[in-house]
Amino acid sequence: MDQAKIDYMQFKTFTNKLLSYPSDVRLKINNRSKEIKAFVRLTSIKLPDCEYWKIRFTDDSYMLIMMADQEVYYSDNYTFWAKEVKDIHIGRKKNLTFRGKHFVLGNKDDYQFVIEMVHGSPLDIEGECRFSDYFPIKGEKEFFSLGWLSRTGKRADIYCKLISLENISIIDSKHLEKGLSLQ
Repeated sequence: MDQAKIDYMQFKTFTNKLLSYPSDVRLKINNRSKEIKAFVRLTSIKLPDCEYWKIRFTDDSYMLIMMADQEVYYSDNYTFWAKEVKDIHIGRKKNLTFRGKHFVLGNKDDYQFVIEMVHGSPLDIEGECRFSDYFPIKGEKEFFSLGWLSRTGKRADIYCKLISLENISIIDSKHLEKGLSLQ
């Protein structure tokens, strides 16, 4: 079996377990235990067929899962505001520099909406928002999205880095007794 098929199967197994038992699952990410506080399935106006998931953990870290690309991004900080980027520049400046890295505008003036609130409260995770995405010009894959929450008007910025599934494991689930393999 080629590596692409193995990676696809690992990704599907991982995402299926998250979706099936979100309230019961504990993860280990970069050797740190994580419990899911809130989990939402999302899409956007400009890319309606590109579902993505945002998961906020009880320690205020989060994971972004891009379903179509089969990519997982992670950050230790869910609550984040890129103060260096002024509101008037979001979606208008083609190039931004953030933390010494150069980013290019990739998805201008989009609107995120909720497909499903999978777990937790809508007050614990972002829902609808207006945003623009920026991507690194070179270097490792990162996700830098800047925008405003529809409910409050407050900034809803995210900055996370691509993480390998090798650095993520499901370490606990009430469904282990029922024979669900977590490896």
